[in-house]
Amino acid sequence: MSTSLSTAERIEIERACERVVLDYCRALDLGDMSAAADCFAEHGSMARPMTPDVVIQGRETIRASLLTRPKALLTKHLTTNIQIDVQDRDNASGLSYLTMISTTPAEGATPPYVSAGPLWFGECADTFVRENGAWKLKDRRGSIQMKYFG
Repeated sequence: MSTSLSTAERIEIERACERVVLDYCRALDLGDMSAAADCFAEHGSMARPMTPDVVIQGRETIRASLLTRPKALLTKHLTTNIQIDVQDRDNASGLSYLTMISTTPAEGATPPYVSAGPLWFGECADTFVRENGAWKLKDRRGSIQMKYFG
């Protein structure tokens, strides 16, 4: 049996890994920290962009860490320039750019909310693994390169 992947298989894996990245950011923006943690493999790890030297190990530890995020904090993550490199049927790596803004609206405020900024610009280096048939983040290392005050 050949271990090489067809073009269609590579594209399918690339798309599945892109979807994990997008699902993770969307879960953060919805405040669903449990769903965000579920994007990680059981023994996955991560370093948040704001604290790139602090590595959090294990899905349940990641979940506990994400649940410490203030509930009133609203974020919008814009993930672009997603590049996925497929190693084999069960492993891939990737890089994506991250733009993020946040605010903590006053109690009773209604959209559109005002944010005093800043805008954060960074990137995330990811490795992916197929775990129990589903693609998951094996490792996510975020970093911030710039911030903009408007």
